[in-house]
Parts: sequence; structure tokens; C-alpha cells
Amino acid sequence: MFSMLRSKMGFPGVIAVIALVFAMFGGAYAASNSGGGKATASAKGKRGPRGPRGATGPQGPAGPAGSQGAIGAKGEIGPTGAIGPTGAIGPDGSPWTAGGTLPLGQTETGTWGGEVPEAGALAWSISFSIPLAQALDETHVVAIHREESVNEHCDDGTGEAPGAANPEADPGYLCVFEGGQGTIVSIGRPSTTFVEAGADKTGAIVRTLTGALGFSFGTWAVTAP
Repeated sequence: MFSMLRSKMGFPGVIAVIALVFAMFGGAYAASNSGGGKATASAKGKRGPRGPRGATGPQGPAGPAGSQGAIGAKGEIGPTGAIGPTGAIGPDGSPWTAGGTLPLGQTETGTWGGEVPEAGALAWSISFSIPLAQALDETHVVAIHREESVNEHCDDGTGEAPGAANPEADPGYLCVFEGGQGTIVSIGRPSTTFVEAGADKTGAIVRTLTGALGFSFGTWAVTAP
């Protein structure tokens, strides 16, 4: 083959062809060994030492409140605790409370009477809501009849005039006023055998003659001595 090429191209032409072949072969070889012509990465540098930790930053703003959670299940009832010690005795209560007596100069009022099938003599009770400190004798119990003027001991001298609609009494007196029916015969102490005249600390008995229709009623006032 070389003789053919030499005869056609001459010796210099043959040399040129051989040089071209070697040049092409060398370029292909270099390309295959260079990873497709891409440049290789440089060697990775060595990691330096860790730097100091920076200062903590300021606290951020509070976030919005979350939704309310579901109500938890009711817990079991705990055991009963031990009884505590008895406290100190308190001061005496007001005399207006149960067990006390009507204070000096204070007045309480009420009503008495009722209805029966026919006219006759009857007895009606008067009960003091707050008892007196002492019983009253007959000189301190006054019956005020409808047609009579009010006794001086049954008028406190102030405000509306005394009467069945406005019973009044001086300190140490029980005044019993007749209403629209019945007549007061006597006022006595229910604690005594024969209902002696006067009034007990807790009340009195009013004896009356009822009216034609069987009514007896009225009002009363007592003021503590």
C-alpha cells in the first residue's frame, strides 16, 4: 500500500499522511484520558477550627393565645377532712335575737281576738314575740275601750294619735285596745292559777264578751320598762 501511495503522492505526500494520522490518534487519546475535555476540580481545602458561639439574640414577641382546651373529666371526690378545733366563743348577740329580751324603751305590737259561732264570754291570748325582762303587775296593764279616751300611759306623745289602728304604750306598760267588736273584761297572767291581773314576761290573756255576731278583736302594744 505504501508503494501505491508513494507512486501517486510521492514520498513527501506519504510522510504528510502518516503525520496526519498520528496527530489525529494522539488527539483522540488525549480527549479520552481527560474525561471528555472537562477540567478537573481543584483539591478540597482543609476545614478550619470552629469559631466561638455568638451571643443569644433577643426574645421574640409572644405568639397569639391558643384556643381553649376541652374541659377535663371531673375528678373523684376526696375523703372528708378531719373536724377542725372549736372556735372561740363570740360576743353576746343582740337582745332582739331569740333568747334575748325586749330592750329598755323599745316597743312591740300585735293583734288579738277572733270569731266564735255565737256571742258569749271568751279568752284570747296575747303573745310577745320578744319577752320582757320582768312581768307586769295589774297597775301596768291598761284596757282601752272604744268609747273611752286614751289613757295617758298609752300615748307616747309623738306622731299619729294612739288607738286601735296605732297602738302605743309608755315604758313598763301593756296597753290593749278594743277593735270593732267585743268588750274587754279583764287582762291577766296566764302563768297564774286564776289568771291574776297583769301580764307575764311572754304575754297575757284578754277576757272579753263577744259582740252580737260573735266577734272580739283588737290590738296591743307593750314597751319594755
